[in-house]
Amino acid sequence: MRPSLLPALFLLLSCSGSSMFRSDDRLMLESLVELIEMDYEDHCEQRAAASWDELVGAPAALQRKLERDKVYGIFSKKQTHEIRSVLTTHMLSPNDDILRRKVKLLLEPGDTMLDTEQWIRLVTFGDTALHNLRYATDYDCGSNANCTLRELHKSLTLQHDDETLRRMKASWEQKLSSVDEYRQHILPLLRNASKEYNYTTVEEYWDSLAEYEGGLLKARELWDQVKPLYLKLQKYVSLRLRGEDAIGKPIPVHLLKSLTGDDWSNVIELLLPKHADIYQKLHANLQLKNLGGEKAYRRAAKLIEELNFGPLEPQLWTESNFNGQCPPILVDSCKPNNVKIYTCKDVSIANYMDAHEAVMKIKYKEVTALHSNNTYVLRDANRYSALYEAIPGFASLLSLTPHALNRAGLYPLERFNYRNNPNHHRLVLQLIIALRDLPKLNYYLAADEWRLQVLMGSITSSKVVSSWSEFRKNFSLVDSADVELLSDPYVTFNKPFLGKFMGLILKYQIYQTFAEELISDDADLAQHVSVDNSRLMEAMSRGYGVLWPAMLSDLLAKREYGLEFTALTDYFRLLDEYLDNQLDPSLDTNEMEYEEPPVETPVDNEIPIEKDADNEVELDTHANILENVIDTGDDGPMKQGVETSTVGVLEIKNPVGANNEHDEIPAEASYSTYWWIGIAVALAVVVLLIAIIAKKRHSHRKQLERQRRDTSHA
Repeated sequence: MRPSLLPALFLLLSCSGSSMFRSDDRLMLESLVELIEMDYEDHCEQRAAASWDELVGAPAALQRKLERDKVYGIFSKKQTHEIRSVLTTHMLSPNDDILRRKVKLLLEPGDTMLDTEQWIRLVTFGDTALHNLRYATDYDCGSNANCTLRELHKSLTLQHDDETLRRMKASWEQKLSSVDEYRQHILPLLRNASKEYNYTTVEEYWDSLAEYEGGLLKARELWDQVKPLYLKLQKYVSLRLRGEDAIGKPIPVHLLKSLTGDDWSNVIELLLPKHADIYQKLHANLQLKNLGGEKAYRRAAKLIEELNFGPLEPQLWTESNFNGQCPPILVDSCKPNNVKIYTCKDVSIANYMDAHEAVMKIKYKEVTALHSNNTYVLRDANRYSALYEAIPGFASLLSLTPHALNRAGLYPLERFNYRNNPNHHRLVLQLIIALRDLPKLNYYLAADEWRLQVLMGSITSSKVVSSWSEFRKNFSLVDSADVELLSDPYVTFNKPFLGKFMGLILKYQIYQTFAEELISDDADLAQHVSVDNSRLMEAMSRGYGVLWPAMLSDLLAKREYGLEFTALTDYFRLLDEYLDNQLDPSLDTNEMEYEEPPVETPVDNEIPIEKDADNEVELDTHANILENVIDTGDDGPMKQGVETSTVGVLEIKNPVGANNEHDEIPAEASYSTYWWIGIAVALAVVVLLIAIIAKKRHSHRKQLERQRRDTSHA
């Protein structure tokens, strides 16, 4: 770290009462802010290096990370006090918007204003809790009782037995920190931090960090409007997993094949509508193209380029780690264009969408850094902007639009638009996204509300330890463990989910704004965004220089701005109608007919499949006949002990044998080859039958001739 010039500058500022320096007060303050920002960058770079080492498992990395986090808190508090000591009202003129904004952000750095001992307690708890989860190697994966966290996540998606799922999740819960320790020693630190800024409640403090006055009140209002759709989805999932008797009852988290229940994507194959061709093809082609890890992120980067945001920095691909754990973690050194990704190479639709969201967050940071005014504090302030969540979330929605899927070689546009089928495909895509977003929206608000209730004393101390599960049963209709909340870094580090909640709402408003400008529903939305992305660029370029709510009017191209629920509910209109029909079959509905598309002929992959020893394409060979059961979407309760798949057995071809390792794998799963084989076999059978019949008739004719000769001789 560079030698600090702050003491000398502080001495100079202390002399500003003389006439010699009074006129230069503003310049001195500006210089002080600049020096403080430079020191912040140094600390951020060192913390990022320590965080990266801890993620990749470097020796003694946890100790280094703890040390850097502790030093950062002490440094941040010291700089805040220095600015407070020299700041006077006459230093800033009414036109000093940028400098005023920087000073405000530096004066309110968040929880680092805690007493040193309390700050150290907070980061020690959070860092240690996450490290223990990440590096435990004795999780129960069903058939393997000693597996890693990544293997546990993957095993959950493949397991169908109720008791085994319960046991697997229990092995993970044993690694979590103590709820009692969290309640007594960590959560109360929020109250102490809010007092440092003279807020009367933690809710006001969180609203200030999210930079939305009355933010949690607004979040509650929005949730009340979205809640009916969430409840329908929850009932539908209960119906399909456990039968009619389970409707209206909490769903056990382990049956969702999830550890925390904030994402229900892993049970998608048990929930699909009758006509799920787009899911089958999308799932199969992701596997065939092996679009996981770096390949998924490069595909996401290509979409970002198609949106006319430009390429990502080349060092991203060489310095990131794509063979770690999911979900992705971005490590930002707080220097322009210096972000690394830590993620896994597992292939799934959820990971594919995560890749687009993560890549767009990196591009967001790059665009912000391009603006000349955006020094450290306007790029990396300790704030929770809904825009930073919404714009990347919008990119993930674009990744599943018909034209984007077609360009990625995942689902042909002609097949999507065939006859009366588009709405059937849109319904399936909406279900995929709803299982990902609606549980998250509920979880974000539930976690914030529960923590606030504990701090306000609404829950008696004797019941706090077991209160999260009870709270969530009522708020989410999800049956979870009390301890599982402590796996989330936002909880262990006392951060609010408010920015994430609002960002999730806002991304649908952004989507709707651009979609309404299309000339038809069949137009290419991504292409339209690429032509008119200036609104997004402008919002990203401002960084934290402007309060994000003040940018919504321009971003959404409306005179009035604000968060609204209607964009989200309108997006899921087809799903909403489908859920109504499934939950009440007596409803008189006119379901559109579905016409099977013509059989496809295999075509070359847009993205060639590369074979290498470290990242082979894993295809299911269906060695066990029970694994070939296809879920048509009409069955109710989840079949225990039998692995099912909505992807037909013939959709994914068997892997190439060892002797044919250089043969090309067909680009898309297709029935055409098997259809022709079937025709050939049928023709062969017909020819054989004709030959047998002809032979018998010939033998019978000879026998009759012999009988006539014998009769004539007699």
